[in-house]
Formats: sequence, C-alpha cells, structure tokens
Amino acid sequence: MEKWQNFFLQRMGLDGSSPYPMYESVSEWGVWCKDIPFQMLDKVKAPAKRNWYDEHGDDEYISVDGMYLEAYTMTVEFGCKKMGSITTQSGTISAIDDVRVKVGAFLDYLRSSGMLMMYSSHTRVGRREVRLDSVDDKTTWKSEDGQEFLVFKVTFKVNDPVTDVIKDGNSLIVDEQ
Repeated sequence: MEKWQNFFLQRMGLDGSSPYPMYESVSEWGVWCKDIPFQMLDKVKAPAKRNWYDEHGDDEYISVDGMYLEAYTMTVEFGCKKMGSITTQSGTISAIDDVRVKVGAFLDYLRSSGMLMMYSSHTRVGRREVRLDSVDDKTTWKSEDGQEFLVFKVTFKVNDPVTDVIKDGNSLIVDEQ
C-alpha cells in the first residue's frame, strides 16, 4: 500500500468555522486514499445574460471579480487494510468484521458530518464546503504487496472549488494567501 496516502477531514460549523476536531484517515478509521482528484481549475459558470430579440447578440453581466467557477464532483478511491483478528472487551473480531466496522464508521462520519474541509498531505491540496454525494455499491478485495484490503469509491461534491485549505497543527484552516 505504499502508493496509498492518508488524508485529513474536519467537520465545518454552520457559520463556516471549524470548532470540530480534525481526523487523520489512517489513525482514525484505518482508511487509506489512492487518489483525491482535486481540480485546480474547473468549468466556468455561464454569466447571467439577456437576449433581446430586437438587438444583436446578448447582454451579459460579468462581475468585477471576473468569472466564477462551478461546483464539481470528484470520485475518490479508498482502501482499508485487512488486519489479523483482534480481541476486544466484547470478544474476538475477525479481520473481515474489523474492515466492515472501520469502513462503516468512516462512511457514517461522512454521512453525518454535513459540510467538511478535506486536505491531502500527499498533494497538499485542500478544499472546504465538501460533502458526501454518493458511495459506489461496488467494493472489491485487492491484494498488493502481500496484503489484502477492501477497495471502495466515494463521490464528494466540492461546493467551493476556489478556497484553499491547509493543515495547521491539529486543524484545517483556510489559506489566507
């Protein structure tokens, strides 16, 4: 799994702040990320326009800030490594049950958090106002470097495609540069 990376998630407050803890994917859920396809520049929104039938062309409104970008979706491939059986206070959990519990907890966090900030330490790219869009119903077991892991895909919607997020200590913050 040397090609797989960790990433960071932090729930956003209703006012856009983040009074919530930041989580690192591997230590919190045992979930690795193969690919986070943040888009640096995406499709430009069509400007507001009017088409007058008694005039040539269109009247288009362009903001003094220029053109705005559309929100986009990105599909991220995740993996959760199968560990040996583990013993807890409630008994022994098999390796497959352990993966099911970890992935379930991860997906539950995504579902229940609403808007998130997300940051990849590998690409050093982060975004805010990211939310769960869908979970692919196809999962597969793969073997790599002698280890087995469950691979699954999650689609996120990036509502703010412009604002950069960085990791600052134990928190994700908006990059003010």
